Amino acid sequence: MFDSTIAHIDLEALSNNLRKIKATSPESKVLAMIKCNAYGHGAVEVAKSIEQEVGAFGVMFLKEALQLNKAGIKKPIVILTGFFDAEELQVVDDFGFECVVHNFEQIEILEQSKLSRVLSVWFKIDTGMHRLGFQPHQVSQAYQRLMLHKMIQKPLRFMTHFSDADDVANNKTAEQISRFEQAIAGLEGDLCLANSSAILNYPKTRTTWIRPGILLYGAVPFKSGTGLELGLEPVMTLSSRIITIHELAQGEAVGYGSIFKCPEKMRIGTVSIGYGDGYPRNTQSAPVLVDGIRTQLVGRVAMDMIGVDLRHIPDARVGSKVILWGKGLPVEEVAKCSGEFQYELFCRLTSRVCYKFYQRSLDLKM
Repeated sequence: MFDSTIAHIDLEALSNNLRKIKATSPESKVLAMIKCNAYGHGAVEVAKSIEQEVGAFGVMFLKEALQLNKAGIKKPIVILTGFFDAEELQVVDDFGFECVVHNFEQIEILEQSKLSRVLSVWFKIDTGMHRLGFQPHQVSQAYQRLMLHKMIQKPLRFMTHFSDADDVANNKTAEQISRFEQAIAGLEGDLCLANSSAILNYPKTRTTWIRPGILLYGAVPFKSGTGLELGLEPVMTLSSRIITIHELAQGEAVGYGSIFKCPEKMRIGTVSIGYGDGYPRNTQSAPVLVDGIRTQLVGRVAMDMIGVDLRHIPDARVGSKVILWGKGLPVEEVAKCSGEFQYELFCRLTSRVCYKFYQRSLDLKM
């Protein structure tokens, strides 16, 4: 079967990135974030590839944990939203998953349920993100109730999440660290504070556990810079092919809305990828690589196709390889051209994209 658009996932690059991250905090255990299908990279294959190198995996929802369990993942799986009702808690208990507990409703469910095994709890404190977690003034009461539960593993683990760790000029993270330290003063247990941004910007937060997300996949959690500049390797390379080439005269318009008009006689390649595959529709003049040569988009991104400028690539032909981001072309560049964040580009790839996983260095033969 002809697969024109492929997400090549370099599992060697993934392991290399993990080693670089671990080198920043050798004493910390790694809670590897593989939520949202490992940021669009394929959660099962990613988990299998690095299972022996991490302490646990983090997902958002129970169904993600069940997918990993079904695939044979043995390392602890932490559900970051916890459980929503007694029925979900029963499934958590049946499969031995670990849970974040972040509100009193969950504690009530725990108190009313009969667990068959000891549950490992990650106690979340809201220090300023204001999404999930106990407020600092609620910590003592929530902590005491959990400690009284005979089927909760002791000691508890404590975590929080930073809202502005990507911005070192903002003192919000320092305030959150202070609130966290005050909230857990005198309490015993593992600590987990550092997300990708904090791993890079706030060494103090590299505690018992670190939880890298986008860094694992070779991109930065910032609006500027690239993973390549930090010595990281792109794990995903998204590629497609030229399916036809047109010779157009000066003044001819290309694509919907006729937003691009040829400034001179030029060759335009039509590439078999569009927003139906997850490529961002708002992208204009973004860089691409055609047979390894840098050029750019022309015209508007359509559902199934884009146009690329071939004026300086005379050897381009039908079937030529086109890299949209990845090896040789940082995803951060494309994100900037689309007005979006690299997280979004990774996560929005659709089921039309074929995934190919590699254990060795990337080979883009198609």
